[in-house]
Amino acid sequence: MQKLIIIIALGLFSILSLTGQEYLVVMGKTVLIKGKTSFGRFSCTYQNGEDQDTVSFSKTPNVESLMDLSIPVASFDCGNRMLDRDFGKTLRSDEFPHIEVKLDDFKRIGQHYFGDIWIMLTGKEMKMEHIPFAINKGEAGEFLYSEITISLDYFDLSPPNKLFGLIKVQDELIIELSLKM
Repeated sequence: MQKLIIIIALGLFSILSLTGQEYLVVMGKTVLIKGKTSFGRFSCTYQNGEDQDTVSFSKTPNVESLMDLSIPVASFDCGNRMLDRDFGKTLRSDEFPHIEVKLDDFKRIGQHYFGDIWIMLTGKEMKMEHIPFAINKGEAGEFLYSEITISLDYFDLSPPNKLFGLIKVQDELIIELSLKM
């Protein structure tokens, strides 16, 4: 009788712990960095569709990071070699060859998703809390999408000038994070 009670108790405990777990399977990651110049706009893209990842919904705050991305600055594609070189130079890729992006404290509240995003660039870390994520549907499937704005000044980066200062990059960059589900 005691064995039966123990088996039932363990079964109920394991069922309760499984039903409390929610997760999303991420099939690909895209990071798009967009900026403005006095002449126009630019965008640089990093795509990684090779490795699969799982993002668990956090039930308790301040849990360990749910997803870590270490992105080589050299792997961003800005459309041409000159822009790629300027992008790497601006982000000081010789000294800091990687951008670290972490997602933690990921939650679903009703139909909405929120998470904390950490960005480490040039040895400085920035944490943005309770960033909203949306589910977007496209031809390639469903994506979990978020957009944040950062300042180059915060990371001690100087926006580049070209043609004796006629073309200047604005201080703010928009980072779009897209996770293919």
